[in-house]
Amino acid sequence: MPDEPDVKLIDVARKAGCSPATVSRVLNHNAKVNTATREKVLQAAMDLAYVPNGSARSLRSTKSRLAGAVIPTLDHAIYATMVNSLQARLTENGVSLIINTSSYDIDREYEQVRLLVERGVESVVLVGAAHRRETIALLEQRNIAYVFTYTAKPTDIGAAVGFDNEKAGRLAARHLIDLGHTRIAMLGGITINNDRAVSRRDGFVAELRDNNLAPLGILETPYQADGGHAGMKRLMLADTPPTAVICASDIAAAGALKYCRQNDIAVPGTVSVLGFDNLDIGELTTPELTTIDVPAGEMGRIAADYLLAPAAQRQHMRIRELPLRLVVRGSTAALLR
Repeated sequence: MPDEPDVKLIDVARKAGCSPATVSRVLNHNAKVNTATREKVLQAAMDLAYVPNGSARSLRSTKSRLAGAVIPTLDHAIYATMVNSLQARLTENGVSLIINTSSYDIDREYEQVRLLVERGVESVVLVGAAHRRETIALLEQRNIAYVFTYTAKPTDIGAAVGFDNEKAGRLAARHLIDLGHTRIAMLGGITINNDRAVSRRDGFVAELRDNNLAPLGILETPYQADGGHAGMKRLMLADTPPTAVICASDIAAAGALKYCRQNDIAVPGTVSVLGFDNLDIGELTTPELTTIDVPAGEMGRIAADYLLAPAAQRQHMRIRELPLRLVVRGSTAALLR
């Protein structure tokens, strides 16, 4: 792809209808600029895919050996596992990794990507397939390689290394259906700007529908123990409680198990509980947690290999769907009739 003409700070100022000095203050996070002007400047910079030229251009021209990653959070061990393997493989090949977090906010993600480009990264790793169009346009206009993780859906130019999230939702539901459960609920992840949570929910619903069943309930909850605890309380206090619950993460499942333990609800005798991620905590809960194993380490290594490969070779590495695995432990069992 040919390089796009450099967009200058004065171009942003003209589009935003303000002075170059005001643009500079906004992009340097000066709090003295009023909100309306700030929004005009940021929108103009986004529309023009503006990135300050100096350091980024000189670094790229001399091969910066820098890669960037923007992930939702470092609070969840599953992302840390992916990033650790990504960083290890890049480091082996002399590439340093800059890690930023977006807090599941695609607007913040755009700002983080813009900063990474400004710092001269040669490639970027993102999570999922839901991003602002300006984020992807910026990377493509600047000819920066990028790869999505936790999804197997690439763009026309970018790559994806991950798994089919709809299959994951189906796999979890299938296990519980095979055990004879018909009253199945889901403590799913927050779906706003989270295509992974949406697809897992849709796969869960589709598998139930294919078996002439309907979800007993679907609640959205943060990937936290407190969220799982509160969600399980709502489900189990309903007039018709579920006999099986799929949780969006092992951490949420641990919270759900805690609620059951505190309220003398037998697991799996009264309700089966299934997690997602196959974190170490799943072997420490009582009972041990049935879960879906996510190949996070492999995902990070393969994403790194894609970014390290020559441009011509990347065309043959753009889509890599990794298998999922059901890990059956003591928290799920056949329905007692």
